[in-house]
Amino acid sequence: MYTTSRYASGDTRTFARRLAEKKGEPYVARGKRTMAELAAFARRTGEETITVVEEKAGGPAVLCTAKVDALGRWSWAGERKVGLCTPDA
Repeated sequence: MYTTSRYASGDTRTFARRLAEKKGEPYVARGKRTMAELAAFARRTGEETITVVEEKAGGPAVLCTAKVDALGRWSWAGERKVGLCTPDA
């Protein structure tokens, strides 16, 4: 499951949607949802990870991954820089 950090720019939201589509995973609009709320939603839909696209200077910068366990608890599992990759590449 893919989402963005809170208050993400349009470019970051578009990047996250395209990346989710390319990977064949769902995209969930973050809004004001907490990570706990996202984790609960992920478990209800059968997802085991949440990838959060965080931004810097108005664009996507870092992909942070959170693992979700069977009880709906989450923990950070790592991050990687977006760099020059695009979801279309």
